[in-house]
Amino acid sequence: MSQYFPPEACAPAARVDSFSREWARAGAEVSVLTGFPNHPEGTLHPEYRRLWRHGFVREEREGVKVYRTWLYPSANRRLWGRGANFASFALSAAVAGSCVAPSKGVVIATSPQILVGVAGWVVGSLRSLPWVFEVRDLWPESLVGVGQTTAGSLLYRSVGQVANFLYRRATHIVVDGEWKRRHLIQQGIEERRISVMRNAVEEDYGLDPQSHRGQQARQELRQELGLRDQFVLLYAGTLGMAHGLETVLLAAERLRDRGEVVFLLIGEGAEREQLLERSRELRLTNVRFLGKQPRERVPVYLAAADACVVPLRRSEVFKTAIPSKMLEAMAAAKPVILGVEGEAKEILLGARAGIAVPPDDSDALAKAILRLCQHPELGRALGANGRRAVREKYSRPQQAKAYLELLAGLVSAPRGPTVPEPLQAPELAPESNPETLTARKP
Repeated sequence: MSQYFPPEACAPAARVDSFSREWARAGAEVSVLTGFPNHPEGTLHPEYRRLWRHGFVREEREGVKVYRTWLYPSANRRLWGRGANFASFALSAAVAGSCVAPSKGVVIATSPQILVGVAGWVVGSLRSLPWVFEVRDLWPESLVGVGQTTAGSLLYRSVGQVANFLYRRATHIVVDGEWKRRHLIQQGIEERRISVMRNAVEEDYGLDPQSHRGQQARQELRQELGLRDQFVLLYAGTLGMAHGLETVLLAAERLRDRGEVVFLLIGEGAEREQLLERSRELRLTNVRFLGKQPRERVPVYLAAADACVVPLRRSEVFKTAIPSKMLEAMAAAKPVILGVEGEAKEILLGARAGIAVPPDDSDALAKAILRLCQHPELGRALGANGRRAVREKYSRPQQAKAYLELLAGLVSAPRGPTVPEPLQAPELAPESNPETLTARKP
C-alpha cells in the first residue's frame, strides 16, 4: 500500500516499483494498492483523468498487479489541501484494500505519508494478516522539519498520537536507516520488531561514465543544452519544503562571476514558484530550471553532470534521512556535495564518495563546488568510490532479497516472529576530515 507509484517519479514511487518487481521475479505474488498519479503538481496524469472518475482501476506491471483507488488530487503545497489528499487516499485504500488483500500473505503500508499506516492497520486487522509499517519519515517530527508546524502544537500532538498508535500495533516496522531504528527504540518500541532495509539503487541505474553509451549520452545532452566545457552541478529531485534549495541559489549568486559553473535543477514541487521568483530577484543567469523529467531520463542528466548536490534544511529529524538521490548520484559515479548531517553524511564519507557541507551554508557549498571544478581528478576519484560502494552495499536486488526473507518469516509466524537479519555489507569507517579525500584514489 503506497500512495505514490509510477508514472509518478518521486523516490517513494520508484522504491515501491523496484521492490515489487524484484519480488515478483523471485516468485512472490505481489499486488500494489496505490492512488491515481497526481504528485507533486496535484494534476492528474493525462492517461488517468477518465479512469479517476470511475474511482478504481486494475493494471498489471511486469508481473505485479496494480490497483489504483480514488483520492483527492492536490498539489504538495498547502497544509489543508495536502491533508485532504492524504486522508482521501487513506480512507479509499482502507476500503479497497480490505477487498483486494489476499487471504494469506502480508500487508505493507509505506510512508510517506503516515495515514497510509492507518489504512494498513485497518486492512491487516480486518483480514487477520500481519502488517508491516514502513517508516521512511519520522512523524510528527518531519512536520517541524519542513516548517509546517511547531513542536507542541495541536497538529503535532495529534499526528504524534497516530504515529505512536501505529508503531505499537504494527506486526513489524521497517526503516531505511540505523538512526531511525535507534530513535524508535528510544520511543519504547521493541527492538525485535524493527528491521533496517536501506534505500538502494537498481544495479543498472546510472550510465558508466567510461562506457561509449555514457559518454555519448553526456555529449548529446550537453550539446542540446548548449553546455560546452562548463562544470555542471545537478540537483535532481523534488523542489520541496524540506530541501533548502534557496541555499543552492545563494551559492549560485556567490559564483555568478564564474562563467564555467552552471546549475541545473530538474523536478517539480511545492517550492518551485518561490525558487523561480527568488532566482529572478537575484538575477541568476547561471541557474536553469528544467522541470520534471521522466525517471528513465534522469540517468542521462546524471551522465551530463560533473557533480550532484543533495541538500536538506537544518533540522534534527533530517539527521535520520538517507536521500535516495545521493545513492543515485553515487551509482552514476558522480561526486556528491551533501548538505545533510547525520547518517547520510556517515554513509557518504564512509564510502569516500563526496564532500559534506553544513546544511543551509551557501558559502561552504560554493567553496565545495569550486573545489571540484578546479580539481576534476578529485571528482572522478570520489565518483568511482561512490559507484563501487553502491554496487557492493546498496544494490536493490540485495535489499529486496533480504526484505523478502523478512516477509516470509512474518507470514509463517505473523505475531512476533524471530526475523532474519537484514542483508548488509560491513560499514566503512567514515572519514574524520573531508580534506583527506584529495589524497584518495579509486
